[in-house]
Amino acid sequence: MSAFSFYIKRRVRVNVSFYFFAVAAVIALSNKSGMLLMGLLSAGLHEAGHLTAMLLLPGHAPTEISLTPFGLKIRSSPLAAFADGNPAVLAAGSGVNLALAAIFYALGSFFPHLTFFYRFASLNLVMGLVNLLPVETLDGGGLLRLLLRRFFSDRACDILMTAVSLVTLTVMAFAGFIVLLRTRYNFTLLGMSLCLLFSLLLRLFSR
Repeated sequence: MSAFSFYIKRRVRVNVSFYFFAVAAVIALSNKSGMLLMGLLSAGLHEAGHLTAMLLLPGHAPTEISLTPFGLKIRSSPLAAFADGNPAVLAAGSGVNLALAAIFYALGSFFPHLTFFYRFASLNLVMGLVNLLPVETLDGGGLLRLLLRRFFSDRACDILMTAVSLVTLTVMAFAGFIVLLRTRYNFTLLGMSLCLLFSLLLRLFSR
């Protein structure tokens, strides 16, 4: 169910689901700390960076974008597959997050009593850096694959990408386990690495 639709540059249709607003409202009302809502905003700005790069590069614009409670759905884009992506588009999402982190850290230094600035900056910093990790399901993995394809065959790229992704996620999971042992409550890094590992395994078994 779409609440409304509009067009960007008269050629890219954007559909906004009614349920998107409903879920956003529930999160805003139920999450008193605001961290979850800020995380969703950071993720949305990350995707907006990718979309902006697509729209700016000739021949890379998608034909339809849908905002749903489960994220963005991009249709009919030549960049739907990471392997066929453009490095500028792949890097744009993290670029937006890192730029926001720098801006809001600077604002936090001017207004130290407003903790929102530092929290939002930290979320964007983490999101930007994590997405640049050389993991196949992340933007960094897409950038690494583009680099590897200059020197290796597609089969060799698949093997190398799988090996690098597994090593990266194993190190990340181990670091997350250490953090969990030391803090006894912070399982964010461990949970993130396990989710990425699960996503990678699904991708591998679906080939």
